[in-house]
Amino acid sequence: MIYKRCPRCGKRLPSGKTCTCKREYAPPEGTRKLYHSYRWQKLQQTVMAMYGGMDQWELARGRVTPAQVVHHIVPAEEDPDLFWSPSNLIPLSRASHDEVHVLYREGGEQRERAMSVLRARVRTLG
Repeated sequence: MIYKRCPRCGKRLPSGKTCTCKREYAPPEGTRKLYHSYRWQKLQQTVMAMYGGMDQWELARGRVTPAQVVHHIVPAEEDPDLFWSPSNLIPLSRASHDEVHVLYREGGEQRERAMSVLRARVRTLG
């Protein structure tokens, strides 16, 4: 008999059978819910087009890198009113996004320096 492993729990199952494990995920709430909206998808596309799809964190360092995500300069959890504001959004690569969030978590001067670098790269619509 041929067996396979459940990708969720790792249980060994006969091929063709479905595992009965159920991993429950909490549905997104608050601002997290907005990331799944059509409006957010369209805004992401607009922001990416404004910047030519380039990572602005790396461009500030003189490196050209394609962006994959749109980052909120002021985190959405801190100021939900800025969630839809293009002046608070900037495209970053996944690596840059992770690096920026590490600086944000450090807080203090590191956080403010990262925010000021990103704010200096912001373009306006129009």
